[in-house]
Amino acid sequence: MQDYVLDDLDQRLVHAVQVSPRAAWTTLAPIVGADAVTLARRWARMRERGIVYVTGYADGTAGLVALIEIDCSPGETLAVAETLARDPEPFTIDLTAGGRDILLTLAAPDAAALAEWTLERIRGIAGIRSMRTHLVSATVRDARDWRLRSLSAAEVAEVEATEPPPPSVPVRISYEQRRQLTAELAEDGRIGTTELARRMGMSPRRVRDMIAEMRSSGRLAIRVDIARDQTPWPIYAWYFLRVPAAMVARIGTQLGRLEEVRLVVNTVGEYNVIMAVWLRTLQDVSRLEAKIEERLPGVAIADRSVVLRTVKHLGHLLDRRGRVTGETIPIL
Repeated sequence: MQDYVLDDLDQRLVHAVQVSPRAAWTTLAPIVGADAVTLARRWARMRERGIVYVTGYADGTAGLVALIEIDCSPGETLAVAETLARDPEPFTIDLTAGGRDILLTLAAPDAAALAEWTLERIRGIAGIRSMRTHLVSATVRDARDWRLRSLSAAEVAEVEATEPPPPSVPVRISYEQRRQLTAELAEDGRIGTTELARRMGMSPRRVRDMIAEMRSSGRLAIRVDIARDQTPWPIYAWYFLRVPAAMVARIGTQLGRLEEVRLVVNTVGEYNVIMAVWLRTLQDVSRLEAKIEERLPGVAIADRSVVLRTVKHLGHLLDRRGRVTGETIPIL
């Protein structure tokens, strides 16, 4: 299939959906600047090519999140990553150049499950030489808030105003209903309400209320992602920082304000702050490092890695170009 390059209208459309992931095309049309049929056609074309994807996942329910560095035997990195990608607990897997071969993000319901995965289940995977685990104690900035920056501030406010209010009365949702709804939205967070209702054997109104309730209560997150090479920021890097304990909260907040930064977490381990960034050029890796150390005295960047390939992101399997393949391993 011939490659597809996003134009200005595509970028405005993606930004709008990032702000309001389930907004109707008729609602977005006057803001984005094209009719609903055009928006639907363009979105379908981007999805077909694996460029954009919308993921629903249970938010705030994982007992523990960890970043895990893995070193592999020579020539075994890709095979190890492909094996790990089939496991539901590692929901994002990056292959990196630097002080580690693989950096994965893992969710576990509790400390016992994390210990079982890191101490027992990982032993059955050939090609792994060593592993280091960093427990996430706090998320300062989440990549779900990252935007393409194609709409004006006024247009963003217009899109935000389209978000439905939370239900006026509490909506009772069983555990099984939450799991089924999350599993359906994991593959496509924009799946139509009518189709979703049909799959779940419920009325569209009931499904709309469930989604609104779960989102407003923080039990469901819906985020929109785009293939990195379709943005002005094709370089993806991780930084591993050591920050004096008394400064961690302030420094983390300041790092989160940098426009390049997508994720900032406080961790327990060799480093106490780890962050992920998207950059315009490879040279910007060292430039950003210099800017951080200049602006934030006391911060020591102990290590950094550039991502060569992402094989799994939020449960979606990606190809070598960073496009979703259509296969999803839902986050538990």
